[in-house]
Amino acid sequence: MKRFYCLIFLMLFFSAQSAAQELKETLIKAFTSQDSSDYYFKIAKRKIKTPADEAQYYFCKNARCCDYNQIDSAVVYGEKALQLLQKVGDIPSLLTVYNNLTKVYRKQGQYDKAIQYSLQGIRVAEKEKKENWIAFFNANLSLTYHDFESYPKGIYYGKKALNYWLSQKKLAPDMICNALNAIAINFDDWNKPDSALYYHKKVFRYFKGKDTIYIGDTYNNIGNTLLKQKKYAEAKRWITSAVKISDKNFEINGGVKDNNYYYERATNYTNLATIAFQTDDFDKAEHYFKIAEAYVNKSQNAEKLRDFYFQRSAFNKKRNHLAKAVQDQENYIKIRDSVFDVERAQIFSELEAKYQNEKKEKQLLQSKTEIREREIEIKQKNTQFLILGLVSLALLCIIYLVYRQQKLKIKQKEQEFELKSAIAKIETQNRLQEQRLAISRDLHDNIGAQLTFIISSVDNIKYAFDIQNQKLDTKLSGISDFAKSTIIELRDTIWAMNKNEITFEDLQTRVHNFIDKAQEAKSDILFNFFVDDALKHKKFSSIEGMNVYRTIQEAVNNSIKYAEAQKITVEVKSEADKVRISITDDGKGFDVNAPVQGNGLLNIQKRIAEINGSFTIESAPSGTTIRILL
Repeated sequence: MKRFYCLIFLMLFFSAQSAAQELKETLIKAFTSQDSSDYYFKIAKRKIKTPADEAQYYFCKNARCCDYNQIDSAVVYGEKALQLLQKVGDIPSLLTVYNNLTKVYRKQGQYDKAIQYSLQGIRVAEKEKKENWIAFFNANLSLTYHDFESYPKGIYYGKKALNYWLSQKKLAPDMICNALNAIAINFDDWNKPDSALYYHKKVFRYFKGKDTIYIGDTYNNIGNTLLKQKKYAEAKRWITSAVKISDKNFEINGGVKDNNYYYERATNYTNLATIAFQTDDFDKAEHYFKIAEAYVNKSQNAEKLRDFYFQRSAFNKKRNHLAKAVQDQENYIKIRDSVFDVERAQIFSELEAKYQNEKKEKQLLQSKTEIREREIEIKQKNTQFLILGLVSLALLCIIYLVYRQQKLKIKQKEQEFELKSAIAKIETQNRLQEQRLAISRDLHDNIGAQLTFIISSVDNIKYAFDIQNQKLDTKLSGISDFAKSTIIELRDTIWAMNKNEITFEDLQTRVHNFIDKAQEAKSDILFNFFVDDALKHKKFSSIEGMNVYRTIQEAVNNSIKYAEAQKITVEVKSEADKVRISITDDGKGFDVNAPVQGNGLLNIQKRIAEINGSFTIESAPSGTTIRILL
């Protein structure tokens, strides 16, 4: 996977360098070729023409040597690449070389140099605002401090890296898992297995199913933690899975034995050998230690050598091979003493302190620069404000005079517009009134005359002929009464049409006339009609007034026809800013919840809804009340 990412980077970088096309193609072949790498590097060296070409040549040599565990050569080419890349300003390649050198020195157990290159990488990344690289180098620091057995610092830097990757909108699972594993192995070797397993198993949130082929190290690390807890059977299952994943990746990579190949097998087989001798399977332990030794030596990793000698010393001691145990113990101590000493720990502290001091000095210098710039900016702004103030004062005087003149013009135009609008409104109202009068005259003269003719004709038929058929006589009387009723309705409609507005005083007169006629028709019923004096001058539109009148008329007619009432009362009262109309009778009432209601009540509801009023009805055997709120 790492070789793949590095190859992608090379292809992206070179795609923009058309002048060095041939060199690009040759270096890619040199980097990817398993058997002919040296041959292509020799050809590439002859094609170098510029400092940028030379920088890329050593960059590729460093990357190739890192991948194939040629540690000394990786250091030499890396140092040369750094000098050239700094001159040509190739920041991505420069950061990659810092990362490569960090890994090389960590393998050798030169942890002070590994930390030095990580901090240098962070400095460049901070200057160039490459936050991804800052997080990546923090993860490197976490791994380096782990190998140096400085676990609290390892956890600190690992969590810094993890927090950054988790804060990104688009998550990068490989980077998150890198940080999680770094934190977990620090907890593991710090003898905090629960925390180690917690962070290791969080990896499976981001890699599931077939994707777990990319996280063989997580399987091995979980097995390693379980091994330390003496859960040997469970540990063996995890580590065996790690071996299978490693084998599969080896197959996918075309049988390339790179640094990862040796490192993974070194740690896998050392752990399997440890499980075997802890479970007293000495033959299998001997077998696994032989396999592990070959991989450990080829990995050239100081941490793996140290762990191997430590575990094999314990194995030989357990089976009572004391000479071999002492030899392995001496090898372990020799590596440990070469890696861990007080002077190196002091160097670590000095490197970090230097980095932190540089960072604080930069921040302080930046703050001072910002303060000076701010002071200059304030002075400039004060001068600008003074000039602007004087100009603004002059402009305000001019603007005021212009505004005053403009305001007078606007006021004059508004008055002209209002006058024109009033004239137009009066003209419109006059036209509408003329149309209403014309329509009402047509209704009165044509339809009214025709209805009167119908009544006269029906009455003449009744008196001119001796009608013996009772049904026919009743039918003719009904036609005559209907025509008379229609004439009354027509007159009410004409009355409403001829008015722009209707007051309650007009409405009161109309309702009184209707009730008086009802009183004549039903002398056995007592009619009462009350209107609040405060409402006499209340105005309605002609449509509203007509709907109120028709509603009262319909309600009274319903009481006369169906209620068998002796008393009908109509009250109109003012209630806050509303008008309440009540029509009450003392009749026999009806069931308001019955599924079918008469057309009269439905008409009332529709009329009141049209003028945005509310309508309620209450009925009992003692009478019915209709309430309307406008």
